[in-house]
Amino acid sequence: MYVPTMPAQGLSETVMVNYDKALKYLGGFGPWQKRVYLVACIPAILNAFQTMGIVFIAAEPDFSCRMPDVNYTGLNATAAEIRNITTPWEKNEGEWKHSQCSRYSYNFSAADLNTTYSGFVERFPVANRTKIRCDQGYVYDYSQFENTVVTQWDVVCDYKWQVNMIQSVWMAGLMFGSFFGGHAADIWGRRPVLLFLLVVQFLFAMASAFSPNFTVLTAFRFIMASACMIIFEIPFVIGAELVSPEKRTLVGMILMMYWAVGYVLLAGIAYFIRTWMWLQIVITMPYILLISFWWLIPESPRWLISRNRHSEAKVIVEKGAKVAKVTLPDDVFYDDVPLTKADQNASERKLYTFVDLFRTPNLRKWTLNLFFNWAVNSLVYYGISLNTAAFHGNLYLNFAISGLVEIPAYLISIYLLDKFGRRWPLSLMMVIGGIACIIAFFVPKNLSWLTITLAMTGKFCITATFAIIYVFSAEIFPTVVRQVGMGMGAMMARVGGIVAPFVDLLGVYWAPLPYVIFGGTSVAAGLLALLLPETVGMELPATIEDGENFGKKGVITEEDKETGL
Repeated sequence: MYVPTMPAQGLSETVMVNYDKALKYLGGFGPWQKRVYLVACIPAILNAFQTMGIVFIAAEPDFSCRMPDVNYTGLNATAAEIRNITTPWEKNEGEWKHSQCSRYSYNFSAADLNTTYSGFVERFPVANRTKIRCDQGYVYDYSQFENTVVTQWDVVCDYKWQVNMIQSVWMAGLMFGSFFGGHAADIWGRRPVLLFLLVVQFLFAMASAFSPNFTVLTAFRFIMASACMIIFEIPFVIGAELVSPEKRTLVGMILMMYWAVGYVLLAGIAYFIRTWMWLQIVITMPYILLISFWWLIPESPRWLISRNRHSEAKVIVEKGAKVAKVTLPDDVFYDDVPLTKADQNASERKLYTFVDLFRTPNLRKWTLNLFFNWAVNSLVYYGISLNTAAFHGNLYLNFAISGLVEIPAYLISIYLLDKFGRRWPLSLMMVIGGIACIIAFFVPKNLSWLTITLAMTGKFCITATFAIIYVFSAEIFPTVVRQVGMGMGAMMARVGGIVAPFVDLLGVYWAPLPYVIFGGTSVAAGLLALLLPETVGMELPATIEDGENFGKKGVITEEDKETGL
């Protein structure tokens, strides 16, 4: 049983918590950390709902122009013949199809309708017909969706870009959140910012279900995305600060697993709820349950210590010791040096900015290379994920498979990092994923299983590279600019996400073009990754000079570690 300690003789009477010492007793990822972190990751499931829900909320069913109220029965024509004289033919994806955005307009009299179909065609040959944009609205196929924002507000044809815009605005919101969220959590604490934003997310996500128009919905989703980004980051930060350094990669993978679970669950929820407003309400309601975080999630002890709030940190660590059923010695709570010497001297260091990433030649080219890989990774990931509806086959099954492949992808990335290093796994996965994306959209439509297999291969590879590029970047950037570099990398990823929906619009000119771009940039990024230095087993760079010379030093062997060389 844990018994609260009092300072032993010779120790400071002022509470000075040393969390690194506490970890020796609590465990690197012990029972208490697991209890806190596995609960803290739950918002990642709901984040997947809100981020990927747009696939169903803004789904575009089959549609055509609504025609004027004209009675063609006098022509004794079939339904197909009537469509031929009301709707133009257009070549789309190499096939001739009836236009979805145009119709024929006639200036005819009643006598023109009291003839045969052949007589009408002779009277109004195709060359003499006037083709106009749909001016009477649209008729939608409601066999798959009862209602989406597309069908409710006619966001098709000349307004289709708005669907891509709402996706890009979401990515812009993520960028906004990543820029300001870290500062808010550093100033006011991880727990209060997380709880506040969960409330904000609930309110605006619920309000979005009752949006009066597409513009308001887009504005709400920007705010939702900003909150989503911080809600996703804070659990990772809490986990990383609770566990020992060697467990931080595992902590990141667990959070990604929660996201993947939410991804898959969304497919099932959307299958049973085919109205966009009710789907939005249902995927938002679980936020109410997260009010329990007030009692379940503690503040990060490390953050409290950094703010010199040692007494509060002591209470939390003591509760952790009770859960872990360990006894903490006096020097954990009454230590003269609460953090490492490096942490104590942090305030004396020079202030570095993102400009320092570009001051020296080698570090500059590695930084640009990594930023390109971050951007391409996000471009391809969201390009595939948000366009599942473009794949042949069942939308809901395809979407569920797209989420399922992420789970083994995250697991295999851990193995690849340990077994083969960073550079070659990143390069090969990016190249293989890119080639799979390009080939997928040249497969004949009757081989839908092959298209899905190739697309999911690309998704698998891109998902795995996300984990790899995250670790790789953290090891290449020198310590003095590591946080800056990682933050800039995350922002570049958001740029890729913003661009992805607009790349999809290029399919109007040539259907496979978006995936040629996704695949081509992925292959290019994979080849460029070979120019990066391998980091596995290497001593991490600390200064800008170390970063410039990184890769020229030898591998740190176990013998070196033992001899202190």
